[in-house]
Amino acid sequence: MENFINSNIEMLALISTILSVVAVITVMVLLLEVRKMRKPFTEMADLHTAIGTEQALEKLLKGVDENRDFIRAQSEDIKMILARIDRCYSGTGIVKYNAFEDIGGMQSYSLCILTSHKNGVILTNLVGRNSTRGYALEVKEGSPSRELSEEEKESLKYALRSLTEE
Repeated sequence: MENFINSNIEMLALISTILSVVAVITVMVLLLEVRKMRKPFTEMADLHTAIGTEQALEKLLKGVDENRDFIRAQSEDIKMILARIDRCYSGTGIVKYNAFEDIGGMQSYSLCILTSHKNGVILTNLVGRNSTRGYALEVKEGSPSRELSEEEKESLKYALRSLTEE
């Protein structure tokens, strides 16, 4: 063991130095965190010293009441946002395909977008050599307003699946 220490003394000294530096940095970071945690209590003690116990408590309770009112207002805003999100499109499904034999490149598509209540639209765009045709149909509670093509059925299936994956 003594031979090992003697032959590796420089490496052991370097490792010890590095560990010491890491320890000092860790202690400094922890001291800063403790100081941050002490700050509110120091401020309360200073307030007590400056204006007395009764007034300090009144001021602190007023702050608690203001925070409660602020949180209530935020809660109402969050409820409103959640209600809006519920009506936003969150399910999507797209199927790309060749609608005509003479056109390649999978340029035609059927896109289905749905809300969490399974309401939305299916948009179909058929791309031909000399023309393009677009169609839109409504989806209510997961049911389309007319009979669907195979590609539209598939896009609806993908959109419904994406709603359950969230």
